[in-house]
Amino acid sequence: MSMWLYDDVREMQDFQNYQKEVRRIEREYLEIRVLLRDAESDFRKDPDDEYLKAKVKYLKKRLDDLESQAARLAADHPLEISLFAPPHG
Repeated sequence: MSMWLYDDVREMQDFQNYQKEVRRIEREYLEIRVLLRDAESDFRKDPDDEYLKAKVKYLKKRLDDLESQAARLAADHPLEISLFAPPHG
């Protein structure tokens, strides 16, 4: 990284593209979690419904796929804590 802003324009563009992709994955992850929550709630009300059972299974699979792409989505603690927080002890 250089000292001048105009020297880093390409790096900044790469970073902005990366941020845009991360936001897209996070948005999709949140949407799936909301859909899964609602589907599981409906499935608890009617456990014999095969459509709801398949929907819950499909949404869980999609969630697992996204978590495998970006493991930090399913982490117990945000990545920022380990990067910027002082060490414990």
